[in-house]
Amino acid sequence: MKPSSEANDVRRIFRPRRRFPITDYSYQTFSLDRSHGGPIGNSRPSFLNISREYFGYEARRNFLAESAFFLAIIAILAVMFISGALAIIRFLNLPAA
Repeated sequence: MKPSSEANDVRRIFRPRRRFPITDYSYQTFSLDRSHGGPIGNSRPSFLNISREYFGYEARRNFLAESAFFLAIIAILAVMFISGALAIIRFLNLPAA
């Protein structure tokens, strides 16, 4: 058995180990006695109203812009396909259609 030294016993006396953290004793609880459910005076607009406003004005404008870009891309692709078909016809020396 290992003998204990007196220095270790002295350290234990002057420096005790804390087992629990230090707590704040000025904690005050919050009471829910005066609160009640229900809407507050001026509530924020609902998601349904926000989506109605969006689809009423902004979605229509965005749809027109997107459809214009789509038609421009389709026109460019049509020109490219026709040009490619004519190049293949010329390459194969086929009679023009």
